[in-house]
Amino acid sequence: MAIAKRAISRREFLRLGGAGVAGAVLLGSVGCGGEGESEATIGWQAIPGYSLQAPDENRVEYIQNAISSWEESSGYTIDPLVTSSNVTEAMALLLEQASQGRAPDLAMVDSYIFPRFYEYVRPLGSYLGDISLDDYFPFIREGITGPDGEVRGMQFTTDVRVMYYRRDLIPTPPSSWEELLQTGRDLLNEDENLTPYLFPAGRDEATVTTSLFPYFWAQGGELVDGEGNPVFGEGENREAMLDSLGFIQECVESGITPDRVTEFGQETDLNGDVASGQTAMFLGGNWQVSLLKEIIGAEEFVSQWDVAPIPSMEGGDTHSTTAGGWIWGVFTEDEAKQEVGVDFLKYAFVDDAGMAGWCNVGGYLPPRESVFDLSDYQGNEYTDTFRDHLNRYARNRPAAESYQDISTALQVAVGQVVSGEASPEQALETAVSSVQG
Repeated sequence: MAIAKRAISRREFLRLGGAGVAGAVLLGSVGCGGEGESEATIGWQAIPGYSLQAPDENRVEYIQNAISSWEESSGYTIDPLVTSSNVTEAMALLLEQASQGRAPDLAMVDSYIFPRFYEYVRPLGSYLGDISLDDYFPFIREGITGPDGEVRGMQFTTDVRVMYYRRDLIPTPPSSWEELLQTGRDLLNEDENLTPYLFPAGRDEATVTTSLFPYFWAQGGELVDGEGNPVFGEGENREAMLDSLGFIQECVESGITPDRVTEFGQETDLNGDVASGQTAMFLGGNWQVSLLKEIIGAEEFVSQWDVAPIPSMEGGDTHSTTAGGWIWGVFTEDEAKQEVGVDFLKYAFVDDAGMAGWCNVGGYLPPRESVFDLSDYQGNEYTDTFRDHLNRYARNRPAAESYQDISTALQVAVGQVVSGEASPEQALETAVSSVQG
């Protein structure tokens, strides 16, 4: 069906916050077809932080405005649905629903796990219009394209991990492990109260995505094989993992990293130490910039801190990093709903104004390169570097069913190495046995 033209300029609408636009947002059941009004209702499911239940009033206002404006001109109603805040549980439930034909018309999918949904989501190529697949970053193009070459999803946010360093203490950021260790030792010699290098090492996902995988991937290591079987403990992968755990051990034993990093499960757990003024380098995510500006002060933070690639074993240009984000999947078999559903998603999140607007309000990085160049997109002093890393170094976690077990086992391994409970060899053997068992 043809989509009605916009009654007002959406770019101006989003910028003005929907002033003067009436229309309540309806809460109800999944819009998966049926009779009467349900035929004109689109079930749209998001995780809490991206929904009308988000704790951030700006996000809620953005979504309310987008829904109201789109409903006014489309003739359809959005039925907002919210899933669990536990992402692992939410994705498992959505996968079960999809396999049984009970998924919402539209739903958010964690980007790394999206390939497991390929057989359930609808091809979108005919609905994308002027949104080009080539505009997405390379690792994202791979993730949203199915094995049949069809575009199966629309990614609307991304993120990236980097090394932050104090420009007033470190003129040139270390590129290799040896350079990082030497820089840390030199800093300690100058000020024994300084903490040269911090990273998450607790029982949480950041310990692997930020503090381990970039080291491992930069050496060519792979966590799983083509069938999704764990192979991080075999052959060259094993050597790369041992080297990565060994480097983490050396950071602690050299004194540049305190063993209390096992208390940090997420990147933001480091913010207090960073704000104290006694940290010289740390591994973190792009989203910490706005948080640390609020804590430290924008001018002071920018004057002191810069970002660089996460150091690799060899340095040079052999870096790697972890990126992620979220993808919209279209599950409805109704072709009319597919078309209008994609129209809504583009309108609110994916086309130029929608992606710029949502990334601005949520503090995300756009997964489409051209959006970085839009005057409507509000980046920060480090955005160009984040964009470069997304292009050159970024990759996502594997979609294999074994991944959660792998992640949990390697989180434990990092903690054991940092605490001195186990050597890298012992920790790796325990992790391999745990996943295989």
